[in-house]
Amino acid sequence: MENILDHKITHQKYFEEITRIPHGSYHEEAISLYLVDFAKKHHFEYERDEKNNVIIRKPASKGYEDHKAVILQAHTDMVCEKNRDVAFDFEKDALKLKIEDGFLKAEGTTLGADDGVGVAYMLALLADSNAKHPMLECIFTVQEEVGLFGALALKKDQLHATRMINLDDGGETTSCMSSAGGVNVVFSVHNDQISCTGNAYQIDIKGLKGGHSGGEIDKERGNANRLLARVLYEINKSYNIQIHMMDGGDKDNAIPREASAIIVGDVCLNEIKTIVSSMEQVFAKELEFSDNEVELHVKETIATTALSKEDTDRLLKLMICIPDGLHHHSMNIEGLSTASSNLAVISMKEDIMINVSVRGALESYIDDLVNVMDVLGESFHYTTKHEAYYPAWSYDEKSELREVMKKVCKDIYQEELSLIAVHGGLECGVFKSLVPEMEIVTMGPIMHDIHTPQERLDLASFDRTFYFLKMFLEAL
Repeated sequence: MENILDHKITHQKYFEEITRIPHGSYHEEAISLYLVDFAKKHHFEYERDEKNNVIIRKPASKGYEDHKAVILQAHTDMVCEKNRDVAFDFEKDALKLKIEDGFLKAEGTTLGADDGVGVAYMLALLADSNAKHPMLECIFTVQEEVGLFGALALKKDQLHATRMINLDDGGETTSCMSSAGGVNVVFSVHNDQISCTGNAYQIDIKGLKGGHSGGEIDKERGNANRLLARVLYEINKSYNIQIHMMDGGDKDNAIPREASAIIVGDVCLNEIKTIVSSMEQVFAKELEFSDNEVELHVKETIATTALSKEDTDRLLKLMICIPDGLHHHSMNIEGLSTASSNLAVISMKEDIMINVSVRGALESYIDDLVNVMDVLGESFHYTTKHEAYYPAWSYDEKSELREVMKKVCKDIYQEELSLIAVHGGLECGVFKSLVPEMEIVTMGPIMHDIHTPQERLDLASFDRTFYFLKMFLEAL
């Protein structure tokens, strides 16, 4: 297979190797075995658990034997998003890489720079016999993108260090100092399809930007599931429609870009087109400055079963009532979102399932939104369950580790390290809960549009950040 990246640059080599191994969430076994083979080849101590988390330990380099050990940490799973017109199997296919204007991309799919860059950095450091550093405990976790499940499965006695560099961040000269906690609220009810007659139509919403439901939730981007519910609700006000199918979104931590529905009713195509066209104009106006390429399409199709009228009404009323978007922002830290929810996934298989991702900087924010969801579920006769809870990471005012990072940043870049708080969920909160005295910083290169097929990695930043990491470790 032809190489796209420069394999003389070790972290680039390992990143490209990773992209050739399918490693979507819940499918990390192959990359876990790859890491074990790497550890065996280099004669490192390692452990692999039943979740497929892998820990590789490298002794301190000469002269660093009495320095405090350091955890390096990244997750091996990636968000598997693709454009719906792209033929690609994330469980079998290697990503198709390309370089455009200094950015690395994948053709029609996510790139997995989140967090393949962190995995590649650790492998490059482990393989470098000349690197200067304290004892390294490289922790490769799984299922981060679907609820931090890998990190949550770790035990305190597996961690031998009280200093940690999390490599699941971006910005190059930016480091995170706190992150949100969260939980998924899943609504469900049995998908009772009954026989029906009438004209059937498929309605599709496309062209939205999507994005990370933590990082982009404040940018007023359209949520395809929410917009589709609004369209169907408007149609339902004028015509007795029944829903055969609704499908939108793939991941709880991605703002859905596309959604589809099939409806049945005694209504002609032109009448449906009139309402859909009107709603398209409404959305175009609402999203003019944030997401201005939204498209709505209608076509005739066939359906012989659908939800009853009563069940259709309940589903649509529930979907337009579910809180979606930004709910609170910080009055102390400019630009920081502090509470949000993302109407992430709607599917209709054996059950109708709606997955809502709730995030909050405070546990009370999370509890409040979860209470709202539970009340809505009860009111519309849906069951709700809470999944994948993860803790927030609160700011530590004093940190020797952070002070060293600030100095190294200033020495390399001649600029101050930028400290930020983020609304995304990071595994840092899990590690902090296991070892309360743990000092944590984050770092990573410049990336854009993660969790979308437009994801791109700044290659020059990828190289510079690796040098920053090496100098940081050398200073410890």
